[in-house]
Amino acid sequence: MRRPIHHDRGNGVDFGWRQMRRIQITAAAIRGYAELTGDLAPIHLQAEAARQAGYQAPIAHGMYLMGVAQSIYLEEHRTHWIPSYNMKFHRPLVQDTLACFVYEACGDSIQVTIREQDEAGEIIAKGAFIVREGVCSL
Repeated sequence: MRRPIHHDRGNGVDFGWRQMRRIQITAAAIRGYAELTGDLAPIHLQAEAARQAGYQAPIAHGMYLMGVAQSIYLEEHRTHWIPSYNMKFHRPLVQDTLACFVYEACGDSIQVTIREQDEAGEIIAKGAFIVREGVCSL
């Protein structure tokens, strides 16, 4: 779901929209992230290790979920970039769970909430991106 109403505000971007996207967080995606980053902690990859830690299945990496949240946003807004972000995790997300990423504009930032299943699901994480429009110069 997307309700774009774009207004340029100088250095920032004021969108006036809300967006929601659901993505299945699979064991294969978690394993791919683990191999790419070298974070091979058993809690992310092994069912027995996850069970011993109190989870029903391996859990997704927090940085993976944060990266997915940014990627979803940037797919829709190709002329924007994210100079800073933050995210607070409320609980882990186990593999093979449908994650619902909900975005809401607030001035020059995008508030993002990751929930389990849908917009009414349990909160996994909340955070924000500072967003700029145009080309990033380093």
